[in-house]
Amino acid sequence: MSTTLAFPKRLNASLLPAMALFSLLACTAPRSVMLSPEATPKGEFRAGAEVGFNLATQTADALYGGLESSAKSLWNRTRNDTAAITADSLNDLAKALMAYSLDPLTVPLGVQIRYGLWHRLDIGYRFVGGVHAFDMRYQWLGPEAANLPGWRASLDVQYSSQDYQLPSATGLDKLQDLLQYEFTRKDFLVPLIFGRPLGPEGKFGSVGMGLAYDLSLVKWESQVLKLVEKAQGGGTRAFDPIQGEKAISAYGGFANARLGYRYVFLVGSLSAYWQDYGSYQLFGGKSASLSGWTLVPAMGLEFRM
Repeated sequence: MSTTLAFPKRLNASLLPAMALFSLLACTAPRSVMLSPEATPKGEFRAGAEVGFNLATQTADALYGGLESSAKSLWNRTRNDTAAITADSLNDLAKALMAYSLDPLTVPLGVQIRYGLWHRLDIGYRFVGGVHAFDMRYQWLGPEAANLPGWRASLDVQYSSQDYQLPSATGLDKLQDLLQYEFTRKDFLVPLIFGRPLGPEGKFGSVGMGLAYDLSLVKWESQVLKLVEKAQGGGTRAFDPIQGEKAISAYGGFANARLGYRYVFLVGSLSAYWQDYGSYQLFGGKSASLSGWTLVPAMGLEFRM
């Protein structure tokens, strides 16, 4: 027994809260740059918490089109039936999932800690939006002592990895199961930071700005088992699986500031990235090209120990 999926022209209003919750729970590699221009002094700790926004133009467009045309029908499908669907309709979903995996719309919460490992060299750990990230920063310009005036500059390398899972709280994990969709990624974020401390020994904070490069190594595959392609001439046929891997470069800039006194600071940053995600194979021999801007505003608290 099979059913044919029909698609609504308007997104069911009842799905909007689920989409909002989906955006809060989705995970993404942290790309906010909240680092000061000088390294953490040897033997000292920095710790803090942060909240940010990952706002991707391509993802917003792909999600709106994909979910508006198909979410209601998928929610109402019969679990044990095989459903017939056109390749174009299925590709709305595939494109939305791929775009969201590459750069989700989300509000990541996180914590971080840093330690001054050596003179001009520190290491850090971040847990942001459900993703673990590790980094190392080297201060290559300016006086090491914070009580001396002048510009500082440092270079940081951050690594993170993740397996992409749609959150079960919204029910969209069923969509991932339906498409047998798997996605993994590894990210290398390299920000070049320039700036100055504020006040003697930086006791009032610092300002920073710079450029950032992000390299994402992604792999994905999808094999549809419960859906069959509705052919134009009648009848149905199985969808061929899709899979691939790609290296994606993103180029951006950022500015940040930390303001406070001695041990407690409020940190704010704004990062912007442009990326050409490239072309991706879809079902039925189709493909899609994705590209766009991503804005990453963030704020947090930092404690010095």
